[in-house]
Amino acid sequence: MNRLGVIALAIFLIGTGIVLSLPPATQKRLAAAVQNVVAPLFKAGSDAKNRVEAYATGVKTLAELEKENALLKGENQRLSESAQLLRGLEEENAKLRAALDFKQRSKFRLVPARVIARESATWWTQILIDRGEQDGIEPDMPVLTEAGVVGKTTTVAKRSAAVLLIADENCKVAVSIEGAKEQGILSGARTSTSQSPELTIRFLPKTVEMKPGNKVYSSGVSGGVFPSGLLIGTVLESPKARELDAQVRVAPAVDLARLDNVFVIRTESAPVRPE
Repeated sequence: MNRLGVIALAIFLIGTGIVLSLPPATQKRLAAAVQNVVAPLFKAGSDAKNRVEAYATGVKTLAELEKENALLKGENQRLSESAQLLRGLEEENAKLRAALDFKQRSKFRLVPARVIARESATWWTQILIDRGEQDGIEPDMPVLTEAGVVGKTTTVAKRSAAVLLIADENCKVAVSIEGAKEQGILSGARTSTSQSPELTIRFLPKTVEMKPGNKVYSSGVSGGVFPSGLLIGTVLESPKARELDAQVRVAPAVDLARLDNVFVIRTESAPVRPE
């Protein structure tokens, strides 16, 4: 042991002896004085320890919050998808209710059908439905929805039929216009799949008068495919006079881009063939 160690030990022993020789009351006062000096040091150490523990606890809580946040995001995504699905089901249900009501109110014999095929190359001109010969479907039968005319059947197989849409230039309909006595022939025009279909009424007298918004209906001429009174569309603009007649553009009543369920007007004489 070096000299400083010996001196420190001696001082400690002497101090201890002095303390032990003091009266008990004095020893207590001396211990209290020492405690007053040492206590702040212990308190500072304890505060530092608490801050370290609080920080560690805070980091753990943050990780838990991040996990909970991820779980909540996933749950919110699932709820959003469920709500979207419910909205789609409600929309589909509303369409089916409207179609059922239309069928019940109609004066025609309607055969419900579902669109089962549609090609991009003939998007605006043709669809395929799941009704055919066994359902009494024949060529040249009107096809419509509760909103208006869709087109007419063409090639018919046992369990399916092709439908030529009114947007096709070969689907011609004799029409009358709301507020006008004159009649004309409505047909579509060839268009690309990126464009909306355009219907045009031709062979109108150049003196014909009508306004945008006037309704266009099938006139039901003798020998025609479409009975009278079927809604075709709405006049888009005033007639444009040409050399021999006037023409007017028409917006179709049916959204031809979204065809899911349709009706075929079946004639009384059309037989229903057994499977």
